[in-house]
Amino acid sequence: MKISLDFSGKSFKGASLSVHGAFEGGLLPKTTKKFEGKEGESFLSAEILWLGLGKKEKYSLEKARRAAAKALSQAKALQAGTLALDMEAMLGAFNPSEVTAAVVEGARLSSYRFDKYKSKRSPVSEPSVLTLVFPPKPDARMASAVRKALHEAEIVSGAVTFARDLANEPPNVMTPPALAAAAKEMAKKNGLICRVLGRAEMKKLGMGGILGVSQGSIFEPQFIILENKVASDARPVVLVGKGITFDTGGISIKPSGDMDKMKFDMCGAAAVIGAMKAVAELKFPMKVVGLAPVCENMPGSTAQRPGDILRISNGKTVEVLNTDAEGRLILADALSYAKRYAPKALVDIATLTGACAATFSDRAIAVMGTDPELVAKIERAGEKTGERCWELPLWDEYLELIRATYADIQNISKKAAGTITAGMFLKEFADHTKSWAHLDIAGTAWNDNSPKPLSPIGATGVGVRLFVELLKEL
Repeated sequence: MKISLDFSGKSFKGASLSVHGAFEGGLLPKTTKKFEGKEGESFLSAEILWLGLGKKEKYSLEKARRAAAKALSQAKALQAGTLALDMEAMLGAFNPSEVTAAVVEGARLSSYRFDKYKSKRSPVSEPSVLTLVFPPKPDARMASAVRKALHEAEIVSGAVTFARDLANEPPNVMTPPALAAAAKEMAKKNGLICRVLGRAEMKKLGMGGILGVSQGSIFEPQFIILENKVASDARPVVLVGKGITFDTGGISIKPSGDMDKMKFDMCGAAAVIGAMKAVAELKFPMKVVGLAPVCENMPGSTAQRPGDILRISNGKTVEVLNTDAEGRLILADALSYAKRYAPKALVDIATLTGACAATFSDRAIAVMGTDPELVAKIERAGEKTGERCWELPLWDEYLELIRATYADIQNISKKAAGTITAGMFLKEFADHTKSWAHLDIAGTAWNDNSPKPLSPIGATGVGVRLFVELLKEL
């Protein structure tokens, strides 16, 4: 589907379906059926589709995305060949470029499918063209900003699709070496620097966390390093993503129900790799580094045991009381590795704790950090992208819950507060910078049993758009 812009209004005449938004309590079409403009409502009259946008004072960019997704869904159902979307009402109180980006994202992300392993694929029935129609005779500066927003939204949506594809691959295909190969290929296509450390190099660096977690797997662990090529002496922003390509829980094995979903335990790494793709294609002028520690967590005869003590690359020791709390172990080495970059800001993202999903369901990302300004920027980026974040505390008292008997710290809490104590654990390895934040996406990384407006069942690609927006702020 091609997405184009129209600043003349002529596209309405030739379109198979014209779409207009209406706010609740605003100017509504005269219909024979009840249509009040409430969010989610729609009304079809001849070749015109009316979408309810809800109350204008509660309108958001996320609602614009969802309205675009609904318009496309209706167009598919009607088998409309071309679609013209009236952007005037869609703007609300936002500027045209912001809404353009949101609408493009809504259309692209809602159209995502992962069906490469289906022997018989359903035919694609989406329109060949989606035209965003603006009022005639626009201001030249506004028109230029809208064109730029369309271009950038296409890039960001493509990066989310790439991250989804990585995470949706079955675990027998997306092994640690395969993920490293995918990162290398992406980097080569987009002019990024990519290096991958293997087991031998990790041993030299003393990366006891990732080596311990991976020792039960037949696949060698990978440590992916991505950097954009920019002529800048400024300190970089470093993004770190957890990459467990399959998580059985190790010796502390998980229940069998839904264990197939544990292929999604590398969604943090996928988000970082996808974000780096966007960074390259958007030609960000700032230095950005992406780190992804990648391995499997398997219960083989050589697997680490509860009671083992590991030494992380920064010298701190960890008593492993539960081998299913493995993500923090590999992130500990990655956060420690980031010290060499003297980062301006350091942010990690991970499907880290079931406690996060229990707290927020699939509605929010848990954020914790040492820099209130960085956390505030993450929260603003989350509101703008619809990948909303909510801060949890990192009070010193929580550290007492992970002090170990035989090592410096242990990898699970002595009591509850699973999400917070996981954050406290990671904080011990990010103490080389004053600006660090941790994002727990355990509840938002994939859809279990039902699709969402912007994504089907499977990986959501959460984090990619959040990172891009955060980097713009930084």
